[in-house]
Amino acid sequence: MADPIKLSVVSQEGTAFERNVNYVNIPTPFGSVGVLSGHAPMLCAVAAGLLRCTFEEGGGARLRLGAGIASVENNEVTLLVASAEEVEE
Repeated sequence: MADPIKLSVVSQEGTAFERNVNYVNIPTPFGSVGVLSGHAPMLCAVAAGLLRCTFEEGGGARLRLGAGIASVENNEVTLLVASAEEVEE
């Protein structure tokens, strides 16, 4: 099994979401970007929209994001966004 990805979503109010996941789908101005374990380092803009992630043990989460920036490096995905709110499935 692949190493987990540490996902952190930080908004102006503080840490909105932090969890180990196995997949992250990030909304960008040019479409969404999928991130799996071992993804190449990347820095990109985040568009207002819906972030999706899946958990190692099954299930997942969705967060409605404001615009911001995302960093991917060494199986860590960090998003700094204007706002973040978890959306019920």
